Amino acid sequence: MQIEKQLQEIGFEEKEAKVYLSSLQLGENTAFNIARRCDLKRSTTYFVLNNLVKKGLLSIKQTRKATLFSATNPNKLITQLKYREDVLTNLLPLLSAIYKYPEDKPGIQVYEGSGGLKQIYLEIVEFIKKGKEVLLFGDISHFSELKSLMDIWLNESKNKRYKVRELLNHREKNGDYIKQIGKNKNPNHQIKLVPENFVFMENDNVIYGNKLAIFSTKKNPFVTIIESDAIANSYRILFDLAWKNTTCRGAP
Repeated sequence: MQIEKQLQEIGFEEKEAKVYLSSLQLGENTAFNIARRCDLKRSTTYFVLNNLVKKGLLSIKQTRKATLFSATNPNKLITQLKYREDVLTNLLPLLSAIYKYPEDKPGIQVYEGSGGLKQIYLEIVEFIKKGKEVLLFGDISHFSELKSLMDIWLNESKNKRYKVRELLNHREKNGDYIKQIGKNKNPNHQIKLVPENFVFMENDNVIYGNKLAIFSTKKNPFVTIIESDAIANSYRILFDLAWKNTTCRGAP
């Protein structure tokens, strides 16, 4: 019955909806007659009736001959829903505080496919527009396949206010990209090449703000974002150590 389904949508269990509706239809009556009306076992019906009494949706009256149940005014449903809404409104700030990550626990999200990669690269582009430094290290061979993104990156990195440092594989792998960055003539976009015996493979990494982006660029690409001040700062220290100990500059 449609009314029973609608009652379930506002929080009634299936049997509660049947018993409540039967009580409304029969008026003051016994558990036996209500059970027969809603086609449930008497013991089950009696259990449900008592639950509805506890919820304030039915009243109970004891006579010499029988125990009678009757539905309260349906307007009580609105009153109860409003009460629940008020309780939830007061509780919501506490629930939200619990939901948020504690300060010492990193937030971790995973984005899949080329669409996920693009979303994060565009976020990084927006970050450098704030004039803050972005650090990159890894294999960027996949980047050339995302031509639209590559064009955006090359265009944005022209701005001499933008600070970028990159640790890349040796020139043989990234020669074209290095030349294009060189044409931008941005002194704040610096590139160093790791020795040939150290090669990044199918992995790119970006440190920006309090985030570390770890790109896996295999056949089914995905990127893991770790949001944590402590982790981002630790990787920034490791990057600086590698940077200081890498002498081969990539920019022309």
